[in-house]
Amino acid sequence: MPDTAPCRRFFKRPAPRRLGVLATALACLVLSPQAWALHMPKDSELGPQALTPFLQSPDHIWDTVLPLPDGRMVLEAPAWLGNHGPQLYIHTPDGATVPWPAALSDTTQDTGVQPDSTGPLIAAAGLTRTAQGSLWVLDSGVPQREQPAKAAPRLIEIDPARNAVVRSVRIQADALQPGSILSGVAVHDNTAYVPDSGVGAILVVDLETGVTRRFLDRHPALVATRPIMTPQGPLHHPDGGLVAVDSSMIAVSPDGSWIVVQAPGGYLSRIDTAIFNDPHITPAAFEESVTQWFKTPSLGGLVIDADGTLYWSDLTTGSIQSYTTGRIPRRLITDERLRWPTTPGLDGKGHLYVTASQVDHSGAFGGAPSMNWPVTLYQLTLPTTAPAR
Repeated sequence: MPDTAPCRRFFKRPAPRRLGVLATALACLVLSPQAWALHMPKDSELGPQALTPFLQSPDHIWDTVLPLPDGRMVLEAPAWLGNHGPQLYIHTPDGATVPWPAALSDTTQDTGVQPDSTGPLIAAAGLTRTAQGSLWVLDSGVPQREQPAKAAPRLIEIDPARNAVVRSVRIQADALQPGSILSGVAVHDNTAYVPDSGVGAILVVDLETGVTRRFLDRHPALVATRPIMTPQGPLHHPDGGLVAVDSSMIAVSPDGSWIVVQAPGGYLSRIDTAIFNDPHITPAAFEESVTQWFKTPSLGGLVIDADGTLYWSDLTTGSIQSYTTGRIPRRLITDERLRWPTTPGLDGKGHLYVTASQVDHSGAFGGAPSMNWPVTLYQLTLPTTAPAR
């Protein structure tokens, strides 16, 4: 990215009086075309033939899909969407879909891990895979957003090669606020980044020690300042109030140098991770360190590729869009079959997978469920051409 500091200084100054200042501003616009993001294209690059049904369920609502290198696929069916029973499943190439792993779905088995690592998930709320191959799942302990927590939140590491839970890391209670509901997780090396979707903030967890620190508490970029927009309009509770969910979507760059985060109805923000370990940063600098990265629509989920490209699901239009590190947006596909698409997954072989989860018909925000079964997981064949500039 180009150095935009002179531009920022210009727009913070009083009205310019000298031609030189005006020239500086024009230079920012002419010489730094990538300083600001381009608009999302209105037309899709791909036609409906690129989107094909991959898997269906007559009784589970999946909200996250995570393909594994060996061809298996991990599926999250969280309690908050009205699912019952196990909340993680594995889909194998032979077509079987079964609860997984045993330590989180069957407490009668001897898993060989510490007691607080065993037992079924209370409230699956995020799933990610590290560069080293481990899976981390967030258990928020809050199966229903309008009800009190049933357990303390924890991060659980799973070894997919052994189909086994490796360890469990409890989130420290003093990092939570009354009303905290953790949702989403991103992991780089031994650090986890977890948004608080109940009281907007970022929790930074040392996975070796369990030490949890809370940052950017109630920062405007992390709270629900905009409504969640569906194709029918703003999402409401049955009592008429707007549904408000704070920051719940997060991804970390491949090198761990930055994260992106947003509330479902908010805008995408980028934060350099160095600030979380800078002992000299001032509170004001901390607040200003959050950069609005793109004016996204209401999102159902996002994922990051190995090259830093972001892919997200636009629930307002039923679209899958991407956004490069060079801030080039692409509308890959818009399809009426994508009814509230949730967190997508990438297989590294040119495909993206996403579920049409119909969250607004699940009963998750009150009211009677009105799901159109079965729930369908789709495969999208990604374009092989580079983004246009």
